[in-house]
Order: sequence, then C-alpha cells, then structure tokens
Amino acid sequence: MIWHIVFSDSAIDDMLKLSPEIRKAIIVVIEKKLSFEPEKYGKPLRKKLKGYMKLKVMDYRVIYRVEKGLVTVFVVAVGLRRNDEVYLKAEKRVK
Repeated sequence: MIWHIVFSDSAIDDMLKLSPEIRKAIIVVIEKKLSFEPEKYGKPLRKKLKGYMKLKVMDYRVIYRVEKGLVTVFVVAVGLRRNDEVYLKAEKRVK
C-alpha cells in the first residue's frame, strides 16, 4: 500500500528554510520510508506529541502522524533536534 504524504503549511516553510541539498535528502528519505511503511520507520513520541511519530534524517527530525483511515502521513514539522527545537515547534502546531 502506498501512503499519501501531506505537509502542513508550516512544515513546507520549515523545508524551504533548509539548503537545497538537505531538503532533497529529507524528501528522498520521506518518500522511501514513509510512503510505504510509516509506522515501521518512525518512533512514537510521548506527552504532548502522543499520537505523532518522529523520523530521524541526518541531524534533522520529521514529526508526523499516520492517518490510517485516509492512508495519509501528515508532516507537521521538520527541524533540528538541538535543544528540542523541532519538538517544541511541533507542540505549538498540534494544539
């Protein structure tokens, strides 16, 4: 089964702030892993981000949730883990 990948507007903004090389690398990993087995490759998050998963790509994290009924992977944030930056950003977006 192929999953449909959807980026929130904020996640698109996150991606556009990255260099073209890093952006391309992240997109390749998302397409390779999340398009086919999003729950296999991601790790579940806890607390305020319960129900969401993270995918590690180099030093970056892709925060997403799997919507099984819609066969959709919804990406809410992309960023560095440094100082929990990407997790704090994701928490604000999922409220």
